Amino acid sequence: MAQHFNTETNDSAAGSKTHPVVPVWLGQASAADGQAQGPRKGKAFGIAVGAALAALAVSYALGVYHYQTHFLPGVTVGGVEASELTIDQVAQQVEDNINSFTTHVTGDGMDFTVTAEDAALTVNGKALAEDAHHETNPFAWPLKLWSHDEITVDAGVTYDPTKLHDHLVQVIEEFNQTAEAPTNATAVYDSEQGSYVLQPSALGTMVDAEAASEVIAKSVAALKPTATLTEDQLQRAQILDDNEGLLAAIDQANSIAALSVPLTLDGQTLITVGPDLITGWINITQDGETTSVSVSEDAIREWSYANLNSIVNGENETRVWEVNSWDVASELAPRLQNADGSAMEIPTITISTRPAESEGHESRGRHIDVNLSTQYARLYDSDGRTVLWRSYFVSGNESMGHSTPTGDYEINNMERDVVLTGLNDGVVLEEGEEPKPEDYYNSHVAYWMCWLGTEYGFHDATWRSDEEFGGDTYQWNGSHGCINLPYDSAAELYSLIHVGDKVHIHY
Repeated sequence: MAQHFNTETNDSAAGSKTHPVVPVWLGQASAADGQAQGPRKGKAFGIAVGAALAALAVSYALGVYHYQTHFLPGVTVGGVEASELTIDQVAQQVEDNINSFTTHVTGDGMDFTVTAEDAALTVNGKALAEDAHHETNPFAWPLKLWSHDEITVDAGVTYDPTKLHDHLVQVIEEFNQTAEAPTNATAVYDSEQGSYVLQPSALGTMVDAEAASEVIAKSVAALKPTATLTEDQLQRAQILDDNEGLLAAIDQANSIAALSVPLTLDGQTLITVGPDLITGWINITQDGETTSVSVSEDAIREWSYANLNSIVNGENETRVWEVNSWDVASELAPRLQNADGSAMEIPTITISTRPAESEGHESRGRHIDVNLSTQYARLYDSDGRTVLWRSYFVSGNESMGHSTPTGDYEINNMERDVVLTGLNDGVVLEEGEEPKPEDYYNSHVAYWMCWLGTEYGFHDATWRSDEEFGGDTYQWNGSHGCINLPYDSAAELYSLIHVGDKVHIHY
């Protein structure tokens, strides 16, 4: 294979014109000898013109003959100025120069030299020169007097492709360690447009070792002293601007971002999730040549923790609840992923439950409802509906015959820091026997609210653990008939009630 590189040169810097290369054999053979003397006759003029044409023809023929064995003017072969040299002369010079041959590589930020040793380069000068001479046209020699031709051939040139390749890869990899990698085309959210748009890929400065090696190897094989790398030898991003998967991902992201999803509680819309929120939850990721769109459950969960508790958390008389942010995220993310904009009921989690309200409380106005079955009490306001206070309690010990009396009563006395006294359980006195001091219990209470004589009332019971209040404690470890309350509950009730408030005790 051969390549010709033709260039015309001008030496304008020196203020002179470049003259055509004149073959050394030509001399003045092509000029007419002497000048016409005196007036020319027509016949003499014709003879002169014929002689000139004959001389030119002879010169042209001699040139064709000469360039059958010589290289045309201005020809370079394998880095050797071959003009007017014979094939053997060019062959010898090429072989003489091979050990010192180098290819200077530039472009893409690279600048290094490949030596003959780097490629284990050898050359058969005769084969190369003959092949190069075959690419010349002796008959066109007059046209080459004003030109320069660089003839590139690979005949006779041998090198070790593996050795050269390994050397080039090492050089390029070292360069790439500090070079900028290409960036994939991706999708970004444009707030001005209100949509996801394509962000084009960029080349960076990292060189593609295989593409660059191919270019350099061709220059080495052709004994070219230079090799120039271009953008074609830079590494390409895996995802380019026309990647179908990326374009589809942009469409998918925009369909998700455009949604408006009402979040409801008991069917009532509390908040609407729209594009401003959703775009913050969309993740666009790239793996190899694949682009995927996902909705982040973690981001939704964090948003739920920060924003939904204040508008969702609540309670009623049977339940205390708060938003279940884990379920909000696990339910909302797939909906958005599937571009489903339908309303979603906000998941909640029950923190605690309360016994149901007793029947008929609405008709009793302001009163304390004491339900011995559920071991739960409520203070209602004057409307019989609004609960002002509520608490679990422990009533009288049924196993010992100390059941709390049922019926309708009213608060008849309220005191602070009272010592309650009575016979201990299990004390049996014979007829006429007086109890001893140790037969009595003495219990200090901070809050005493009596509703039957001076014996039965509401009071705090700090000797009980929190777990004892409510449940079935009263059946085997209850009080002597009073309503035992946690300390804080007793203090709150004391601050709310008055002497004369009604008390309704029942099962």
